Amino acid sequence: MTTQEDFQQAISEIQAATQQFLNGDANPIKAFWSHSDDATIMGGWGSYEQTWDQVGPRLEWAAARFLEGQGSFETLASGEHGDLGYSIWIEKYNARVRGTDTVRPLALRVTQIYRREGGAWKIIHRHADAILEKVEATAVLPRGKAL
Repeated sequence: MTTQEDFQQAISEIQAATQQFLNGDANPIKAFWSHSDDATIMGGWGSYEQTWDQVGPRLEWAAARFLEGQGSFETLASGEHGDLGYSIWIEKYNARVRGTDTVRPLALRVTQIYRREGGAWKIIHRHADAILEKVEATAVLPRGKAL
């Protein structure tokens, strides 16, 4: 199997593990994460964590928010070179989260960075946030104030 085929296989397996995450089980996705000190997450529930010692519990906490769900992935770009890779996609869910009675849609824009460790692709960074409508710059920048 070529490196590119190996990378695409890992991406498919990560997406399958995300399906289990949507049903409250963090263990499958945790297996795809680097357990290194440079692991970071800026998850869809806000804030961020650094090092595996913080990222691992954060994944468990986030998965516990989901009671049931199904998702799909719209890949915008992905690639690998040497021991580094990336993926950019839109995650679209229909999920029921803790505190709600109904399944609702959710869409996240997601960027993940991967590193080959011990012959396997591992996630070293995830940034996910809710998709919002495009906003004009004048709507977010204060008038007359320099940054």
